[in-house]
Amino acid sequence: MAPESIAHYRISSKLGEGAMGEVYRAIDSKLGREVAIKLIPEDFAKDATRMARFTREAQVLASLNHPNIAAIYGVEDRALIMELVEGETLAERIKNGPIPFDEALEFARQIADGLSAAHDKGVVHRDLKPANIKITPGGTIKLLDFGLAKADGPWTSATSIDDAPTLTVASTGQGVILGTAAYMAPEQARGRNVDKRADIWAYGVIIYEMLTGSQMFAGDTVTDVLASVVRLDPDLARVPASVRPMLRRCLEKDPKKRLRDVGDALLLLDAAPAAAAAPGKRLTWALAGLAALLAIGLAALSYAHFRATQPPADVVRFQMGLPDKVSFTQNGISAISPDGRKIAFAAYGADGMPRIWIRPLDSSTAAPLEDALIGQQPLFIIWSPDGRYIGFGQGRKFQKIDVTGGPVQSVSDITPVIGAAWGERGILLGTTTGIVNVPPSGGTARPVTKLSGGESSHAYPVFLPDGRHFLYLRGVPPGKRTIGVGDLDSAPEAQSTAAILTTDTQVAVSHSSREASTKVLFLRDTTLLAQDFDMQSLKLIGEPATLAEQVVSATFPAIGYFSASNTGTLVYRTIPGNRRQLTWLNREGQVVGTPGEPRPYSLVKVSPDGTKAAVVQTDTRQQPANADIWIVDLKSGESTRFTFDPGEDAQPVWSPDSKWLAWMSTHKEGSRILRKAVDGSGTEEELYSSPNASNLTDWTRNGYLILTITRNVHALPVVADATGKRTPIQVVETPGAFAAYVSPDGRWITYMSSETGRRELFVQPFAPGNKSTGKWLVSTMGTMGMARWRADNKELMFVDGMGSIVTVNVTPAAAFQFSAPRKLFQFPLELFEFTQNPGTFADVTRDNERFLMMMPVIDNAQRELSVVMNWQNSLKK
Repeated sequence: MAPESIAHYRISSKLGEGAMGEVYRAIDSKLGREVAIKLIPEDFAKDATRMARFTREAQVLASLNHPNIAAIYGVEDRALIMELVEGETLAERIKNGPIPFDEALEFARQIADGLSAAHDKGVVHRDLKPANIKITPGGTIKLLDFGLAKADGPWTSATSIDDAPTLTVASTGQGVILGTAAYMAPEQARGRNVDKRADIWAYGVIIYEMLTGSQMFAGDTVTDVLASVVRLDPDLARVPASVRPMLRRCLEKDPKKRLRDVGDALLLLDAAPAAAAAPGKRLTWALAGLAALLAIGLAALSYAHFRATQPPADVVRFQMGLPDKVSFTQNGISAISPDGRKIAFAAYGADGMPRIWIRPLDSSTAAPLEDALIGQQPLFIIWSPDGRYIGFGQGRKFQKIDVTGGPVQSVSDITPVIGAAWGERGILLGTTTGIVNVPPSGGTARPVTKLSGGESSHAYPVFLPDGRHFLYLRGVPPGKRTIGVGDLDSAPEAQSTAAILTTDTQVAVSHSSREASTKVLFLRDTTLLAQDFDMQSLKLIGEPATLAEQVVSATFPAIGYFSASNTGTLVYRTIPGNRRQLTWLNREGQVVGTPGEPRPYSLVKVSPDGTKAAVVQTDTRQQPANADIWIVDLKSGESTRFTFDPGEDAQPVWSPDSKWLAWMSTHKEGSRILRKAVDGSGTEEELYSSPNASNLTDWTRNGYLILTITRNVHALPVVADATGKRTPIQVVETPGAFAAYVSPDGRWITYMSSETGRRELFVQPFAPGNKSTGKWLVSTMGTMGMARWRADNKELMFVDGMGSIVTVNVTPAAAFQFSAPRKLFQFPLELFEFTQNPGTFADVTRDNERFLMMMPVIDNAQRELSVVMNWQNSLKK
């Protein structure tokens, strides 16, 4: 439904809609003029990628002031206020046939004037086409839609395919195919970096189209069009001879030979005498047929090349690295396609957004599925049997997307989705507490298995070759999880409860029709094994063989980081190192120091006086791994061990005077809150113990420790009462609140909570023992933690949901008064790979001027997938 008004703009009618939202005609009630308003949909506004594109368009348009470029008047929330341009588009004008030569040249001159002004500002349009050019009733050309424009260097934000045939195949830098196929320069169609010469190519194509009334490059599919752009030489026989030299210079396939400035095209146009369009037959269908034949030929060559370059029967091992500025999500799962030719994996792009990426094994590049925005921990990625779709778990939905791109489709609202299987004939298995059969077209899922014997869940089904039976993980405590065999033809209560294997994570199945053998791949600790499976007895036979060592797994949610195709291709991740370097950053995000040596840090807290840092350091040489607190002198870089308990010592907080540390020590019987003097004098003192205590975050100036107990924020008095006890006081009534910090003056407490449906930052009065009144939502785009108050109480800083460090100005008053969040800099993307709350990997000095972050020391394993081809042959040796 269209809004009635936006700010002081009254909506009068809808003009249209496209990739980035709807466009409305409106009245500016202050100035009494008509305007056009581009309104980003509310669900798009929650998408940082789309909003980045919206913001970029506003910034680009605001920098351009030219009579041949539609002007921008302002921005209101998610609305772009623009000049209302009446008239038809150049595309609509061309539908009526060729434009008279003199009129076409006049339009060409105006287009060149507008482009020249944009290029002088360092702006490349990148989607120049007749549909983005308006002709006013007075004959003035207006260039529209700089939403894909690039300014000042490589373009690094992602877009979508919402407005076909606009095309997106990758998101950043090299590897991008972005724009409209028929008007793309060859280098743009190949996904290479582009500059203003790409606009000059599109300019030449548009002039051809104006003079002939037909497209220069056409075809039945986008692939056909791109093939003709890349391979075919433009046929200029249909345009007047006087403009052919200019068009040839605009349409050079090699950008080095192309006109370097659109102003040069103007000079050539001025030299062209008036003439009638050259006669000739329309070649649209001929070009389309040639393009189609060429595409078929290229496909045949590609297939032949692929067959010719198939690896030999010997086992081939190699590492597949990620593109620049791309990093795995926290769990970084991946899946090999059934034909073994493509890998899908979960990763952050340069824009910081997590998506599913596709990497063909016969290509050197990977590209994201733009609309496949995922959480930081997608619970699974699977392929359809024909390799056309990717299925994945996102939040509480089972979704799928075409591997060539397009919108995400919801398959089922299963809660939660812990793995899924995609069988032949569209059979889908998902998970709730047990395995369920999901109708491909939606609807109610049918239970297939039933929990028994104290099981907590059934998860990660995988089909066996007969398409009827499947393997699945039967959830019990780690160390006792088993793999069972399910049968689609059996009732839930009639399923076999026999276990064929004990393992803590899911399994993979690989079936070779050539050898009529089925193998099950599974993990024991960090070793990946394969064992033969008998389809008659439905049991494992023979002995397992080792495929790989040091393979990554996660006990919760029982994921093993490996995947196998039926064609003999195996993909897995190996365990990386966990060393991190303490790094100082200033408020501009610039590195200004690196105290100490890299160590296996997992949390950092800077002392109030700024001289020391308490860090949690994990010793993985012990089993189970032992976590202890160390003190780092931030001037000398020297580290001193502070705790020596065999349990897990973590979550340190400093006393306001920097002389004491309190921390949480976790044992089998529960958690204890301890404190000890930083100088090492005296012994540690137990302040509190509880099996339900967690998330110790702050030590207030008025003598409270802030922690979470049973999912509620409490204040624990540091000083015992007359009976020697310390009784926690609940200070936040919202269940599920955590990570709370109190302002230095003791008036306010800020905390994270998911009560709105996503993690947001709230502030309310801090009044232990009294019912607080009032609560304010501070964040506008979610939060990832690190809420810190400045020492003078006038600033609150945190990491927002888009991964930016933002600051909020606080005004002293009876009620909490604050400004809108203002971005300082982007939180380092390297830290998003390790945690959903990257704020725990950073702290800030009390003046909010310097940030201490634990930057990972990157080793290859953190940015690589290991690939093994013909792995079955290794089992025979």
